[in-house]
Amino acid sequence: MRRLCAILCSVQLAWACETAPPLWSVQSPDADPFYRIVQKGKIGYIDNQGRIVVAPKLDEWVSGEFHNGLLVTGVADGPYIDPTGKKVLDTGFYRNWDFSEGLAVAMRKDTDKKWGYIDSRGNFAIPPQFNTSPEDYVWPFSGGFARIKFKGLYGFIDHTGKFAVLPTLLNADNFSDGMVRVVLDGPCFVPGGGGCDIGEIVPPNSGKKGELPPSCKFTFIDASGRVISAARFDGAKAFSEGLAPVKVGSLWGYINRGGAMAISPQFDDAMSFSDGVAAVRQSGFYGYIDKSGVLVIAAQFKQASDFHEGLAYISGREAGYSYIDHNGKQAFPGSFVDATNFYHGLAHVQLKGNFQLGTFAYIDTSGKARFTYTVP
Repeated sequence: MRRLCAILCSVQLAWACETAPPLWSVQSPDADPFYRIVQKGKIGYIDNQGRIVVAPKLDEWVSGEFHNGLLVTGVADGPYIDPTGKKVLDTGFYRNWDFSEGLAVAMRKDTDKKWGYIDSRGNFAIPPQFNTSPEDYVWPFSGGFARIKFKGLYGFIDHTGKFAVLPTLLNADNFSDGMVRVVLDGPCFVPGGGGCDIGEIVPPNSGKKGELPPSCKFTFIDASGRVISAARFDGAKAFSEGLAPVKVGSLWGYINRGGAMAISPQFDDAMSFSDGVAAVRQSGFYGYIDKSGVLVIAAQFKQASDFHEGLAYISGREAGYSYIDHNGKQAFPGSFVDATNFYHGLAHVQLKGNFQLGTFAYIDTSGKARFTYTVP
């Protein structure tokens, strides 16, 4: 597993650099509804009815999502298969990633040092032109744009390959709900998200050697590159359903798309909205608010997730996870060692065991197991 992490870190995949999690879950909103399973150390995929569609014959490092009916079968390279497991596209490139919004990042050969984006036939829709270096990189398309790092600064291209937002940003996330969190002022330090993402000092090579500059302040821009507010926040998370969590001092609130404070800072933590509600923490416990800021599910959970398809998984005062509905009531009997969000009717859960080992299942929204397997 350490070897796998090292390989993934070397190609800088968005989900890389963590030890492979015990539960696989869909991370992209436009992914096809197929779900990874493990049998006898080999990887396969099921559909949302629990039927095996790709026989478990793939190598253990295959951990991606199907997009546009295609899944890459290597670690950031290799042939693509379709949902029957048939090899349908083999570019022979040095690097090619999973598809997203119809395009996939690719590099012809290791001597090119240039990234482009291919279509589902393996042809470059956006010719190789983006460098690979410590100060240059590319990301998959998300929210209609692909993030590009050029000479240490961030911008965004559209599906034609043209810059929709010029690379002038000190730091940027991916677009969500038509907005993106950015850093405009430095030098400062952007904390990382864990794993190989240890954060970065911006601008590059700024600040005193051996010392971290102060933490960055955040704001948002829209798809035209317009800064939505003069305010700068101590923390910020993605826009969703027209609102974004922002941190002022030590407390979290929410702003609207105009940059105005819609829900005043009053929470110890806050998540993005989903299914019309958002998880917030008060006095050490999580509950859920509506878009007026009213607590509609009392703060009573040690951990809480977003709602998806009417359900959210939570951890109460007892060990384990269970699912609740919008009334805050347990949706179906039973608890799980670990759990994930629902996606197209299925959620991945661990029934028993410890981390990588044990019994796992994909359950439907009634709590019924559609597919169960054990990793000894």
